[in-house]
Amino acid sequence: MSTENIIKQAFTLGDLIAQSEEINQLKELQVKLTEDQAAYDLIMRYQEAVMKLENKRNSGLIIPSNEEDHIAILEQQLNSNALVNEMMVAQEKFDNLMQAVYFALNQAISGSNSCADGCDSCGGTC
Repeated sequence: MSTENIIKQAFTLGDLIAQSEEINQLKELQVKLTEDQAAYDLIMRYQEAVMKLENKRNSGLIIPSNEEDHIAILEQQLNSNALVNEMMVAQEKFDNLMQAVYFALNQAISGSNSCADGCDSCGGTC
């Protein structure tokens, strides 16, 4: 098969993924999240706090316990937000889809057919 045909097949696969329930649900929830100011602000505050903490760690600075406590509080707030939880579930489903696609590609490239009998034959990861 030519490189051009392989690339065409990759685009076909990308189109199929773009039409999947997983990506559509993820996109829909991303829109809802940007429209929910409280949830969006919470995520932004959490990401900023984590980034600051990581920068301090990378610089070799000691992290005060109150900063770690602040992140723990933000994580609790994230976990109690229904929209954020729904988004995390949707993200996990999409990630699982992509891992399964990568696994299938890897198996096809290596010539292994461990999933020839279905997903149960390889531990259900495909």
